[in-house]
Amino acid sequence: MGRLVGTYAFCHLAVDFACISTMLCMVVPALGDAGFPTAAGAIVAYDMFAFALQLPIGAALDGHASGTRAALLSYALIALGIIGTYLPGSLAAPIPVMLAAVGNALFHCAGGVDVLAISHGKAAPSGLFISTGALGVFFGTRASSLFGSMLHGVLLALLLVSALQTAGLIHPEAHEEKRTLMRPQPSKAAAAAAALLALTVALRSYTGMIMAFPWKGAFALALISVCAVVAGKAMGGIIADTIGPGRASTISLGISAPLFLLAHDLPAAGIIATLLFNFTMPITLISLAELLPRNRGLAFGIASFSLAIGAFPTFVGIRPAGGAVLAALSLVSLACLLAGLALARSSFHA
Repeated sequence: MGRLVGTYAFCHLAVDFACISTMLCMVVPALGDAGFPTAAGAIVAYDMFAFALQLPIGAALDGHASGTRAALLSYALIALGIIGTYLPGSLAAPIPVMLAAVGNALFHCAGGVDVLAISHGKAAPSGLFISTGALGVFFGTRASSLFGSMLHGVLLALLLVSALQTAGLIHPEAHEEKRTLMRPQPSKAAAAAAALLALTVALRSYTGMIMAFPWKGAFALALISVCAVVAGKAMGGIIADTIGPGRASTISLGISAPLFLLAHDLPAAGIIATLLFNFTMPITLISLAELLPRNRGLAFGIASFSLAIGAFPTFVGIRPAGGAVLAALSLVSLACLLAGLALARSSFHA
């Protein structure tokens, strides 16, 4: 278990770093005089496709015993996207955008399916797998200043390392057999629980998108804040497995809500609130997977699609500011999550 989760966690960082670098350091500059809003449209298109496509891809991967070969394909698509930024004129934007988006979606589903398959109801593996993406995004936005003209080569080398590590997860004696796609048949309680959990994910996504604090302009504080996101997702799964998802969720969102009221002016409050707020990510994911035990790829896709739904309002300018908004969203998320967990428990005992 440890090797698989560690490999996918590293590759998650690499994939998100490569995709964000491709978008912000290659595609956007290639648009040249087109500028805004064309550049903004390319970024929105990437984000929406990268998340929304995980629903059908995740469902499709439920018909396979493993996601390793899909992960290998994802690295190839992203690499082609990087090479595609050398295409002339108008082709230098749409082709890399779509290749990066599809590759990103395919990797997340492939890794998610494999990690959920060995989780056995535990939230910690999912938290560890998902957590590293935030670091990839953070450094991807700064990739040009970090690597300059060597960036293309660095990204391709990183994807090659990811491919070699992932290939090591394939056992020669094992065959990736096709499995019969199982139609989800949740009870009414399970369906309602899944809907509430999906709503929780959407609310968390929206809250994260509008979580802007003035002190994040300082590099050191911005990096600490991103590390809080990573640590929160990783710790959340471990804590949930130790004290239970309900208690972990209450601690997470119940304490982060009042801290958000202070986060605008106090970096320490904002960082602790960010850490706690992210506890619930692995809780919602493993809870969805347990509600759909024969369709874990679909469950992962539902969570990712909910992220896209939650992010969408920000793309059309709905970005309310203030700690009170963040606090209110945290409490609403807590109510939805606790209700979803309660319905999930009742569906298991039905």
